[in-house]
Amino acid sequence: MHLPSLFGCAVALLPLGNSLAIQHPESSAETASTYNAIIQAGYKTAYTLDTKNYEALGEVMTTDVVYDSTALGKYGGRSVGLDEVKTSVAAAFGDDLVEHIVTNIYIMELQTPTKARVITYITYSHWDPDALSDITKTYRIWYKCDDIWVVQNGDWKMQHSYVTNMGPGVEAPY
Repeated sequence: MHLPSLFGCAVALLPLGNSLAIQHPESSAETASTYNAIIQAGYKTAYTLDTKNYEALGEVMTTDVVYDSTALGKYGGRSVGLDEVKTSVAAAFGDDLVEHIVTNIYIMELQTPTKARVITYITYSHWDPDALSDITKTYRIWYKCDDIWVVQNGDWKMQHSYVTNMGPGVEAPY
């Protein structure tokens, strides 16, 4: 049985015993492997940031990366190039505790076999143990990243990230 569209793409329903399976027309082991690699790179980015392993950011970001979180106002900024991203992130995090909870990674478009547009939703928490009631130092933000990921040296890396605040504002967790 063929359906004209499901979630914006043509699909086929295939008999599978007493049930039906949905097969995406672009399904293949190679596509699944690519999607998994992109998703893992996204989670690795959060882990690398949370562990403050700034030197390892080159494993998940290109040397010419553009990270634009100016939409977050005084909580964001714009950095161009890996070295500037490292410096900016280190300054923003300082000795404080940080956590990026990746709630969803959606591969919106595989533009080429080595380039993808990826939407990622993140809840970011930042705690200054000495200022838990100061919203400028201890806060939570729910945001969306509209990213371009590319393959560089065999690995998927973020090349461009545009951040949008998804909540009504910054939250004070305490």
